[in-house]
Amino acid sequence: MTAFLAQIGTKLADRWVNALLLPGLLWTALLATALHLGQSQPFAAGRLAAWIDQLASRPAAHAPATAVLAVGAVLLTAAGVGLLAGALGGWVERLWVLPADLPLAGWLLRRRQQRWDRATVRLKAAILQAAQPTRHDVALDLAAARVCACQRRRARLGPARPAWPTWVGDRFARTATRAAEVNGLHDLTLVWPRLWAVLPSELRGDITAARTAYAASARLAAWGLLYTALAAAWWPAALIGPAVLTTALSRARATANVLADLIETAADVRITDLADRLGIPAAPPTADTGHAITARLLPVPPPFSANQPLPPDPPP
Repeated sequence: MTAFLAQIGTKLADRWVNALLLPGLLWTALLATALHLGQSQPFAAGRLAAWIDQLASRPAAHAPATAVLAVGAVLLTAAGVGLLAGALGGWVERLWVLPADLPLAGWLLRRRQQRWDRATVRLKAAILQAAQPTRHDVALDLAAARVCACQRRRARLGPARPAWPTWVGDRFARTATRAAEVNGLHDLTLVWPRLWAVLPSELRGDITAARTAYAASARLAAWGLLYTALAAAWWPAALIGPAVLTTALSRARATANVLADLIETAADVRITDLADRLGIPAAPPTADTGHAITARLLPVPPPFSANQPLPPDPPP
């Protein structure tokens, strides 16, 4: 048991160092560089080296207590920035699934819908050219290649017209819609904790790994925001931050797609096991089984009493 706990502690420490401490140290180093160089001389490496040599040449820098305090301060700062990035990553995950009724979210949804509509118009025009190449005076192979390019361009925007402000929100919404139409699970959020209890360990591990990767992509987006914030003191950070954000968005699409596929797989292959655990008569995995599971898990409203007082009238 002692060796097992020591192994768990080692894994947690390695994970903490890789996820929080090392990225925090890099951001802290860039912050010190930005504050010392400023906007006027952002690439003055000699000036930065002279400043480091000046700090090292001070007598107090050779004292053990000063070195310990300096290292501790740097590590605490890096850990604090890492915790801040983790918290911002949680907010990024929420932003990716914002509903469209909010002002900014509605604007993003309209923009995505306009892009999808324009891509659809281009695809239709390319299909018409490929169907009648002589009429449009275009080669058949060139018209077919144009159709494939337009299809890929619209597929990147989504298989259907966007209904959520972000691609990630649309992907998770399609999972919920598929669970309702194919499996009869009209409230996947309600059913999921019970379904998780009957999943095998292999599928649980895959879903957990996919969820961890998705959270890591959101945390990477948070680091991109923190790097962008350094542009207020050092303008090259305005190039680093957007690059990190672009990488995070690309990873978010991939990891969200894998996570959604695994959730759909769990609903497809384990819905019968959940029905057996809930005491629902065994049947082939159809939508009727999902309807029965959803009805079984819905909260029961309190019984109505004739002596129950009526709610007060609203004030005039």
